[in-house]
Amino acid sequence: MKLEQRLHELNIELPMSAAAGGAYAPVVVHGDTIYVSGQLPRDGDKVHVVGQVGRDVTLEDAKRGARLALIRGLAAIKAHLGSLDNVTQILKLTVFVHSAADFSGQTAVADGASELIMELFGPERGLHTRTSVGVAQLPRNAAIEVELIAALAR
Repeated sequence: MKLEQRLHELNIELPMSAAAGGAYAPVVVHGDTIYVSGQLPRDGDKVHVVGQVGRDVTLEDAKRGARLALIRGLAAIKAHLGSLDNVTQILKLTVFVHSAADFSGQTAVADGASELIMELFGPERGLHTRTSVGVAQLPRNAAIEVELIAALAR
C-alpha cells in the first residue's frame, strides 16, 4: 500500500512543510536514502507542545507531540519529492525530549512516533531503529524534536 493512501485512511492530513530555520536543508537525498532534519510538533509558526516533559508537559501530550513531529517530517519529504510514493520504510528515528531533571520516560515519548510508523507501514516494513534522548532545551521551547532517515524505492 502506498504511504499517502495509508495516511488518508488514517485521516491524517500533512501540513505545509516549513522552510529551514537556518543554514541547512530540511531534506537531503543521497542514493536511495532520504535524511530529514529535526522537526518540531508545530503547525506554521505555532509549536503545539512546549515546555519540559515531566514538569510542564504530560507523557500523553509528549507522545502526541512526537506523532505531530513525525507527520511534519513526512510533510518535509513530500515537499521535497512531490510525493511519498517512493518511501518504503523509516530506517532510523531519533527523538529528542526536552526533559525535566527527574523524567526518564524518553522511550515512552518516542513511542508516539514509532506507533504511527507501525500503523503506516505495517508490522514488517514498520520496523525501524530508534534513539530517544533527554535534552536540556530545544528550539522554540518545544517539548519534542524528531529526525528521520528513510529508504526510497530504487
